[in-house]
Amino acid sequence: MTVYQLSLIQKLSRLRSLEDDPVNLPIPREEHTVLASEPKDLRTNAGILQVPYLEPGDRRHLTVKQILKLLRIIPFLILLVFVQTASGGEWVKQPTSSLAWFRTIHFADAERGFIGGSKGALLQSIDGGKTWRVVRKFTGDTIRKIHFTDRQHGWALCERDIYSLGEGPPSYLMRTEDGGKTWVKHDFEDSNRRRITNLVFTRSGFGLALGEMGTLYALENDRLSWQKVLAPTRFLMLDGAFAGEFVGAIVGGGGMILYTEDAGVTWGPAVVSEKLDSMLKSVYFVDRSHGWTVGANGSIYQTINGGKYWRLQKSNLGTDLSGVYFTDNANGWAIGEQGTILHTTSGGNIWRETRTASRNNLEDIRFFNGTGWIVGFGGTILKYEEGIDTRRKPKLQR
Repeated sequence: MTVYQLSLIQKLSRLRSLEDDPVNLPIPREEHTVLASEPKDLRTNAGILQVPYLEPGDRRHLTVKQILKLLRIIPFLILLVFVQTASGGEWVKQPTSSLAWFRTIHFADAERGFIGGSKGALLQSIDGGKTWRVVRKFTGDTIRKIHFTDRQHGWALCERDIYSLGEGPPSYLMRTEDGGKTWVKHDFEDSNRRRITNLVFTRSGFGLALGEMGTLYALENDRLSWQKVLAPTRFLMLDGAFAGEFVGAIVGGGGMILYTEDAGVTWGPAVVSEKLDSMLKSVYFVDRSHGWTVGANGSIYQTINGGKYWRLQKSNLGTDLSGVYFTDNANGWAIGEQGTILHTTSGGNIWRETRTASRNNLEDIRFFNGTGWIVGFGGTILKYEEGIDTRRKPKLQR
């Protein structure tokens, strides 16, 4: 809006007693203004707002009442622009010299982070992700999951190459007790050569290892050994999450969602509205009640009661989704194939796609201390900081 137009509106605003008198407003052809008698939709994050609109060079009769109505909209528009600018952020691709298929990212504390992937690829950061360096491999197999229960103690789930599997089990664990300096191998007993797909932990350190055909292991009280427990399903299990120490959920093949209220001693089928039978690949709880799960064909479900009942949310997408993370009840992200990143600020009621420089498949998403991280195929590492200039890219050190 030009100074001329603003001055004219200020003058007209004083004419409240003449609200119904028509005013002839010439609109310069060079200017594109929002003054008009016909509304036009303005799409915002909060919904659709109707504001007046006029083509350049047009002349319309506007009443003072209409202009006063416009004046009440202007502060909202200014606030909207300010909020969107202040909350701006973007996912920025980080430079790496690796082409590994990164599968997992985890921070043991505010400074030390790990990224693991194909052929034992392992990166470490000791400065909160500002720099990443390649560290000595502790395996030549794929690292599917890294998780630390505290600063010193961590687990890595590894999977052997199918072409060099031999007679051994397809999956095994590596454990560290010194913050990742050294790792010791642990085999799953009585696995029947079934693949273990993921590790799930509570805040206190209790863990589950889940996999094919309902294979399930629980971490014993000694926090060293894993005991095979009764299979809760015959479906492939791909991910799980705990909403608290006792309440949690497992998702997997055929749209399966199981929930527990006793830390995994027993499991029951959740109630799912509009079940699509699509494979579900990732689940996340932001608190004891609210959780989301995503999977094949852009499927997204939400729970608000700790996993007993799930309702379908519309992603308007057919791409497979592989990861989901929420920073609070409203703000969340979902990632998937071909560099797909979806974002919501409404708890998943509305999802919008975010464009990035990467078109590789994305595997894992996590936020640590307000900074977001995504890893994926082809050495992909993406970083997100809310409202912070992310153009200063960290370097990969060797």
